[in-house]
Amino acid sequence: MNIIQGCVRYPPAPGGAETVVRAYSEGLHSKGHSVEVVTTDLYTETPFVKKNMPTKVSNVPVSRHSAFSISGEAHYVLAPGMITSFLSKEADIIHTHSYGYFQNHAAWLREKFQSTPWVITPHFHPSWSMWGGSKRRTLRDFYDSRVGKPTLEAADLITCVSRHEREMLVKEIGLKEDNIKIIYNGIYWDDWKNIPDPNIFRKHFPKVSDKFIIFAGRLATNKGIPDLIEAVSLESSKRFDLVVMGADMGLGDDLDKLALSKNVRMHRIGHVDDETYRSALSAAEVLVLPSEYEAFGIVLLEAAAAQTAVVAARVGGTPEAMCEGKNGLLVDYSDPISLSKAIFTILDDDKLSKNLGSFGREFAKGFSWSNIVDLIEKEYNLLLA
Repeated sequence: MNIIQGCVRYPPAPGGAETVVRAYSEGLHSKGHSVEVVTTDLYTETPFVKKNMPTKVSNVPVSRHSAFSISGEAHYVLAPGMITSFLSKEADIIHTHSYGYFQNHAAWLREKFQSTPWVITPHFHPSWSMWGGSKRRTLRDFYDSRVGKPTLEAADLITCVSRHEREMLVKEIGLKEDNIKIIYNGIYWDDWKNIPDPNIFRKHFPKVSDKFIIFAGRLATNKGIPDLIEAVSLESSKRFDLVVMGADMGLGDDLDKLALSKNVRMHRIGHVDDETYRSALSAAEVLVLPSEYEAFGIVLLEAAAAQTAVVAARVGGTPEAMCEGKNGLLVDYSDPISLSKAIFTILDDDKLSKNLGSFGREFAKGFSWSNIVDLIEKEYNLLLA
């Protein structure tokens, strides 16, 4: 079948939703389907950075359209060229990703005028978890009721990456459950078949101590990184460094100052290549994800695959991306004291750490992208039947 995947950004642009779209696109392409990605030229959204990126990634064609942003509190990404792509390209299925973005409205036009079956994966974040001030939240509430809900209701199928995401769509937007199916996120198990070599990371970053705590993800306001710095500082331990790995969304300098003021030895290493990323997760003693909200949390699966214990805030879909008490610990969001206790409970108990890591690796095997792509292909076929 001919499939168009629509998203606001696409690799090499970093991000969780971007990882999902790439997994779907490459997985479906490998199964013999004709897949094209329609996206923008954005590398990061906050800050708003555009780049000249490839028009083909792993043999999948990518149409990248110039992005513009309504400034200020509104901050809405526009890419008018997407409309032409969606209306002109041959497609049996349209699948768009990320709620509240222009590609959904371009796909809605295709569905309306050409009756092409349309799937949305919202990667939904409720309004209270988004960045920005009160005006932006007010605008978001208006969008949800007047634009977001009718857009989602127009889709032939909505797929959610967790049960919690479905609950949020029902509660926050007012959707009915009967058109929503759960298809979890996953990992490329072939990349994790062998436990990554920790020495690759150590060779690149020799100043990091032998034992360290790691955060992996965008350095964004809703990721709870200040809580993590506070949690590490409470122990007053010099045995463990903190590594913060991921693209800086504008918080880096403030995090450096906070770590210095808290006497935390922090290494902010930015966005790294895939091999170094996997090695870093393997080398770490524990991965911590203290976010205010996550629709799922792929990094929890990746750390588990690296046989590394995890600690996360009990929010959104994170409890579905790990197994509490079996491969890691959950704590309340914005509670540095509980976060510190959970982290150092693992760090100070080698047997517990080993058991959590071993269970996690087996747990992660159940989330292979190859199996998940089979599920989405099945849903496409049902829509076309």
